[in-house]
Amino acid sequence: MEVRPVDRRVYLEELRSWLPARIIDIHVHVALAQHIGYISEERKKANWAYEVGLDQSWEDLWKSLEILFPEQQVDVVVFGVPLREVDLEANNAYIRSGLQNFKGSARGLLVTKPEWQSSVIETALKDGFIGIKPYPDLAPSENAEPTVFDFAPRSHLEVLDRLGGILMLHLPGKGRLADPNNIQAIKEISSAYKSIKIVIAHVGRSFCLPTAQRGLPSLVGLPNVWYDISAVMNADVIEYAVQSVGADRVLYGSDLPITLIHGYREHVGDTYINYTDGDYSWNTNRKPPEIEANYTYYLYEELRALIEAARRLGDARAVIRRIMLDNAIELLEWG
Repeated sequence: MEVRPVDRRVYLEELRSWLPARIIDIHVHVALAQHIGYISEERKKANWAYEVGLDQSWEDLWKSLEILFPEQQVDVVVFGVPLREVDLEANNAYIRSGLQNFKGSARGLLVTKPEWQSSVIETALKDGFIGIKPYPDLAPSENAEPTVFDFAPRSHLEVLDRLGGILMLHLPGKGRLADPNNIQAIKEISSAYKSIKIVIAHVGRSFCLPTAQRGLPSLVGLPNVWYDISAVMNADVIEYAVQSVGADRVLYGSDLPITLIHGYREHVGDTYINYTDGDYSWNTNRKPPEIEANYTYYLYEELRALIEAARRLGDARAVIRRIMLDNAIELLEWG
């Protein structure tokens, strides 16, 4: 983790006074490099994040949090790296070992393969995991455009419903939250599996406002659905989410370690552009050195967006505390 003077300045001057003393981060990846197999250049080109760096040990995580939030207590919900190149069994076992070592500060979700027997999910939930993290990339390879149920099969959801677990759902497809198939799947899961607590990651991948505007109105009022803002660096999206579903349905997540890179994001219509000074093959949109010198962590950019959205909404400190702490306490029953 790289630490620059600008990072300390942003924390002290822009973030510190707004942050609650305790934070619950509901979206963190943990994995050792040895768990992650070879990812082809073609695959990396399909998703910029694959090249940024996917591994983060438990020790790395705690060190990063101490640097990012030196005056806050941060508790985390963690899960592995949900890609087809990952040894998920080893990664999940590593998560489980950390949960045993850091009781009180960490809870975990099981990354699942759709072909697994439902008994695997049942055993994991009885052994300390609080839910599951299925992922589109783990759907059968013949499904170029998988549906939610291709990677989160109903047999798994039935077990999760019976045991009352968390479903961290990363939506598939180019339409993201606005895709009618995704909207229908969320509604079906919410209705058919009432004891599942559904968390829609990245506000359904609504990194840009039009996606949120097309998707959220159809999902208002679902009693067992929440939205995390991990990697959402857009104040307009966060503001709209709170206005649409309510501040009590929005959760803070960091998406660490991906958001440790330095830079910022521009939003143009349905498209976002990542800017960074990092040495990545996709990093062809560069700014002048005097601008790049002021880049801070993507995570701090997310927090800047959250603070700006909360200020627009009014009663900003209460909104931030609700999103960064109170909602997760209630959802997870984490006192």
